[in-house]
Amino acid sequence: MLPIKLNGTPYNFPTEVNEISLGQFFALRRSKGILDEICALTGMDRQNVQNFKGRDDLERCQLLLNNLGSKLASGIEGKKLPKQTTIGGKTVTVPKNLKLEPVGAFIAVHNLISDEQKRSAEGNTEFDPTDLIPQVLAQYFWLPYMGDDVLYSDEKIDDETYMAHILTMPVTDAVPIANFFFRKYPNL
Repeated sequence: MLPIKLNGTPYNFPTEVNEISLGQFFALRRSKGILDEICALTGMDRQNVQNFKGRDDLERCQLLLNNLGSKLASGIEGKKLPKQTTIGGKTVTVPKNLKLEPVGAFIAVHNLISDEQKRSAEGNTEFDPTDLIPQVLAQYFWLPYMGDDVLYSDEKIDDETYMAHILTMPVTDAVPIANFFFRKYPNL
């Protein structure tokens, strides 16, 4: 993270891909230009960015975005599965046998991917699993994040607060873990 001042207010701007959260990654995917990208990576609101007092702040952000964009363009597909990750500030161990642990998650992820593939086929659109990443991770990390004494529950997994925690995962952990499932499907 690079500490910078924008409009006189200090912010941390990610300079490496591993500093980007899953939530920021999705905000970047939805962005419609530099203003949205700055908002996604700094947490600033759009109006604050639009009120930059000079071009220096905007140009500084543009350089940082270009640097980060080139790193993102090289991809995060080939990264190894981590042994641990961070969710909502908590260190969580990644299950050793992702294909089977826990069984409820295994079934839920298989159904999630199947349903999305059916929707894509019915809508005559290409299946893009990227948007499923948060739901897949939410299923698999429920027990490791909450603890073994908590019961698996679809309703609790869909909880906004829990999903917000999932979106704090480093994208460099989240994407390889989710890709494990997308590559294994339909043999999950």
